[in-house]
Amino acid sequence: MRRILTLARKDLLETRRDRLALIFTVVMPIAFTAFFGLLFGGASNRLPLAVWSGDAGPVATQLITQLQKSDVVAVQEVTKSEAEQNVADNKVAAALEIPAGFSAAVAAGQPATLTVVGVSGSSGAQTVTTEVNALAGQAVAAEQAARAAVATGAGFPRSFPAGAEAALRATALAKARPMSAQALAHPAATIKVVEAGAAAGQVPSGFVLSSPGMLVNFILFSLMTAGVALVEERKNFTLMRLMTTQVRRAELIAGKALGMFALTFVQQIILIGIGQFVFGVDYLRDPAALLLMMIALSTVASTLGLMLAALLKSQQALIAATVLTSMAVAALSGAWFPLEVTGPAFQFVGHLLPTSWILDGLRGIVLRGFSVPDVMPAFGFALAWALGLFVIAVWRFRLTD
Repeated sequence: MRRILTLARKDLLETRRDRLALIFTVVMPIAFTAFFGLLFGGASNRLPLAVWSGDAGPVATQLITQLQKSDVVAVQEVTKSEAEQNVADNKVAAALEIPAGFSAAVAAGQPATLTVVGVSGSSGAQTVTTEVNALAGQAVAAEQAARAAVATGAGFPRSFPAGAEAALRATALAKARPMSAQALAHPAATIKVVEAGAAAGQVPSGFVLSSPGMLVNFILFSLMTAGVALVEERKNFTLMRLMTTQVRRAELIAGKALGMFALTFVQQIILIGIGQFVFGVDYLRDPAALLLMMIALSTVASTLGLMLAALLKSQQALIAATVLTSMAVAALSGAWFPLEVTGPAFQFVGHLLPTSWILDGLRGIVLRGFSVPDVMPAFGFALAWALGLFVIAVWRFRLTD
């Protein structure tokens, strides 16, 4: 083990002395993160929702209040004509129209209809509709629960003052509504379903899109430095000379892989720290889940780099392959643009790659506070890929050209 650590430390020291490597591993990722983050919407990740209400009743008021607190939508209160026009002009993801009498219909137990105006097939409109459905259901259930609670104590004595019953019911309802709404907003038992590829149904934008995306892109790109060093060592027979010592072949390969892992992991720490404290991307919502995604990314990247260095014999070929691979994988994985805006075929192909699952995990942590169980599928998928890449690398590894 000591020899493996020594080899990894040697590779890290050589990379640290390379000023060009510093530019590719730190400076360029920060610059591209800022550029794409500003290009795709700055720091806001909530979908704009235009809301027009023709009802001032308690159910409509409660629904609007819940929408304003939502992490999914950003409410813009407008007139009815402005609501539909904003959708047509693509200023909002969708518009919600609350008709007059909505609260009264709910109170009477009659059908009550909300209208969501959106572009057909829009993933943003679908996400907004899901959020409106959920919060409207909470608001209606809260009103019904409050009325049921008040009705339970409806037995007023005959000696009760005339006219006081209605006032007492109104007071009881006013107190019961916020209590039932609070209970429904924070239920004792919940069911959470997470699908890889959707970051809990929300389309990433701004720095939530660019920071994890550029992280993956340049983690792969930075492997060029370590890979070129390995090709050079093979070319000038350094690897052969190492084998004349007590270093075994397995230790040599493990040391090279560990050096690549350490390089990419340190790079992640720097870029995630900058994303957290400079760009406002909340990576630290669950540190344990974040650590798993970092380990997964570094493991995939290091085994991929080792495989490329084992397969290719020249610096030129390795540099070209690293650039093309990092760009292709980044594009297919959703590092440059959200996969949610692409077609089903593109999404299917993208999710054959471990990096797309890792990106889903990272963005899920930021947007929805994914915990360890939520990111375990991505972690397992990435490790399976890494194992396959490592087997190919060991099989093709040569000490000389």
